[in-house]
Amino acid sequence: MRLRALVRKEILLLVRDPHALAVLFIMPTLFLVIMAGAMSSYLQDRLPPLQLVLQTPQPSESSRFFHDALQARLPDSQLLDHGPAQMARISLPADFDERLLDTPHQGPALSFPAQFDRLSRQRLHAAVTIALAQTRLLAYLQDSGALEQGLSRDEQLELVQQRTESRIDEQERLASGDLSAQANATQMSVPAWLIFGMFFVVLPMAGSFQREQQSGALLRFRCLGLGLDTLAASKVLPYLAINLVQFAVLLAIGVHGLPLAGLPALELNGSLLAYAVLAVSIALATSSLGLLLAALAHSSEQALLLGGGINIILAAIGGIMVPKSVMPEAMRQLAEVSPMSWALDAFLTLLVGHGSLNDVAPWCARLLLFAAVAGVSGLFLFHKRVQQTQWTTHY
Repeated sequence: MRLRALVRKEILLLVRDPHALAVLFIMPTLFLVIMAGAMSSYLQDRLPPLQLVLQTPQPSESSRFFHDALQARLPDSQLLDHGPAQMARISLPADFDERLLDTPHQGPALSFPAQFDRLSRQRLHAAVTIALAQTRLLAYLQDSGALEQGLSRDEQLELVQQRTESRIDEQERLASGDLSAQANATQMSVPAWLIFGMFFVVLPMAGSFQREQQSGALLRFRCLGLGLDTLAASKVLPYLAINLVQFAVLLAIGVHGLPLAGLPALELNGSLLAYAVLAVSIALATSSLGLLLAALAHSSEQALLLGGGINIILAAIGGIMVPKSVMPEAMRQLAEVSPMSWALDAFLTLLVGHGSLNDVAPWCARLLLFAAVAGVSGLFLFHKRVQQTQWTTHY
């Protein structure tokens, strides 16, 4: 009964605190939607179209075939005869036809404006290389007499594509390894900011403890004969439940809310049981960390600095703010110390890798071990702090 009353008291205090509710629900929701929209053009399965200028000083059958082959490599892009200076340009030499069979061969010149990003440059260079190789193959077939006469340009292109394309058997073992490079904007943003929001439960936990200690409420609880384990449990259980509510609400926003903003919906791939186990693992880790920080801080200001600072650092190195796929190797190794990174890897194993409970078990085990260490340490310090509580707020 006493534990139930204390838990009810914590829930009422949290519900009546608009700042805490904003930190736990509104802030991660805004981050989730904003970052999903901001990354939608970067982390996407379909690359954006390009606008290019193809300069041909002397049009010929070979240059027109090159145009068609390049357009086939960039189906959504525009190849223009002329355009403004800020567009990328492909310049064919005047003797393009005569030098197709030269060895070594001098290809067309590419020029890029400053705002043309590196990924688009690599994509265009690869497309030009393949289109040029197909044009040279056509010239060789024509020169050797191996090409049937009277074929249209479309038939020639189809024939050359058949001669230059190979079937490659691709097998992905997606349920393991770093999957952040495979994730789209929704799959990356929703779990990242959901985890970030769940870890922010440490702020109201630590703040509540400091207020009770400074107001003398903890001392009165001791006088009532309440056990220290009961007091500690009354701090952990409400926020554990809040974390589980956060998990469900933010996932629902990813599934049903993002499409209302014109963004791809989150698809919950993988085992539903694995999601439940992951939710409990993250909630236990965050609640245990909150108990530890509550016992470490000696004022509300310290609790705010400790909780906010540790969360931001764990998020920065854990792949929450920047995907681990774009980090250098040293930073990827550093990310392995962050529990946020473990939680995110488990999420991506489910969302991208269609994993099962067995696939996320190693990450959940790490989170539960972290929860055990932080919880035992927090409980020890919590007991020590409560036992030392005096009628004064000075320590």
